[in-house]
Amino acid sequence: MLNLRGISRAVVIGGGTAGWFAALTLRRMFSSQVEIRVIESPDIGIVGVGEGGLLNLVDALRRNGIDLDEFVRETGAAFKLGFSYEGWRTGAEDDRYYHLFGRPGLPETDWVERGFHPLFSGMVHEGIELHRYIPGFAEIASNATQQEAAAMLRHGPVSGLSASFHFDSHKLADYLRRVAVSRGVVHQQARVEELVCDEQRLARSLRLDNGESIDLDLLIDASGLARLGIGKKLGVRWRSFSEHLLLDRAVPFHMPHPQPNPSLVTRAIAMPAGWMWQIPLVERVGAGYVFSSAHTDETQVIDEIHRRIGPKVEPMRTLRFEPGHFEQVWVGNIMAIGLASGFVEPLEATSIGQMLEQLRNFERIVTASNGVVSGYLIEGFNEANARCWSGIRDFLRMHYDCPRRDTAFWRDVAALPLPPGYAELKQCFQQRTPRLIDVENYAMHGWQGIFHVINWLFVAAPLGVVPPEAAAFELASLPAVSRRRVATRVSELRKSSVPG
Repeated sequence: MLNLRGISRAVVIGGGTAGWFAALTLRRMFSSQVEIRVIESPDIGIVGVGEGGLLNLVDALRRNGIDLDEFVRETGAAFKLGFSYEGWRTGAEDDRYYHLFGRPGLPETDWVERGFHPLFSGMVHEGIELHRYIPGFAEIASNATQQEAAAMLRHGPVSGLSASFHFDSHKLADYLRRVAVSRGVVHQQARVEELVCDEQRLARSLRLDNGESIDLDLLIDASGLARLGIGKKLGVRWRSFSEHLLLDRAVPFHMPHPQPNPSLVTRAIAMPAGWMWQIPLVERVGAGYVFSSAHTDETQVIDEIHRRIGPKVEPMRTLRFEPGHFEQVWVGNIMAIGLASGFVEPLEATSIGQMLEQLRNFERIVTASNGVVSGYLIEGFNEANARCWSGIRDFLRMHYDCPRRDTAFWRDVAALPLPPGYAELKQCFQQRTPRLIDVENYAMHGWQGIFHVINWLFVAAPLGVVPPEAAAFELASLPAVSRRRVATRVSELRKSSVPG
């Protein structure tokens, strides 16, 4: 049992996006008599090359009482409506597919029969790209301005799109810090020399580099790749995904906008030994080449960046990581979030998405327990966190289940073993289209999966993981009136002016 009633101080180690979101969450959870303190090392910087959120970023901002217009103004945020995958199938210049943030309100998303989406199955069967059903795709294709995108999104379901944001990591952390401090959070710059735990492995104090000792009752570890709490102090076992995902290095950099306006999607551009992200901010693009160190090195990667983007690009320090997560991220009165709890790779913005889901469930459990949390609930939290990471691993592995084979990396990544969960799903997808029942078990014990069935469809269909024949089997199971409805809608989409 963990008793958080009557605590006097909760400490967050580390700032950044994760640390300041944690501080804001704790400030709401506990009374004003409880001190919330963020201890941030001046030696550890933020990789400020742009980040993108998922839809739960908007939910988290609202939950923390942050005005979205102010957020955009203070952080230089730009709309993010999904992802563009370029060169992942053939490597040709026109090889592109989209994973967009579709929203309810259109026939394709709202009509479910016999457990699946008939209109999506009709599109897959007829070889129609799924993004064509979204009216708002026209703004993406035409490189609409931020003002035009805002006007489109105000129409709500008519656009067919939901929005998250691209943002500057430095500006976001600075903004969240100012909001948190204005709400009474204590900000202290110091380096943590030691985390002191008692015989029950409960965190009791922090010893800082200035000799100060800080007593505490609850610790949130947002120390990034330093992983001071769960990893370094408690030695919790790491669960690696490197058997299924090859990428383990990234070279970040800045670049100018390649179009007149910031793109409304994150670009993921296939490269010889990995892929390049391009995250459009208002002023510039935050970019990086994430690669497999078994297939290239930093010198070759920088040469490729210069050839593709231009010789004036100045690469930043190479980031090293192992894809995976800690098996337990909440132990006693210590919880790790963000990079301190796990990381897979930048694809699909899973890091910030998972961090926000961790915080949402931590708050939900502590609040519903009135501060007295059973060990069983903590065990369930860790089980759900691990299951959510498994869903992320399987969803990302599907992206590499693609036909490209022109370099050693793309041949080797295709030959990697499939995770058992995804292998089972792929077998099913050869016979039918994805449905809710396939992916809902990635979220358990009150968690909300960060990828849903339509997300899976947007990636599985263009990669051929769901073949047209599988969709045909689905459609054949429908009554005649439903099949006619599908045929009518497919005919409308073929005639639609929405760009392909």
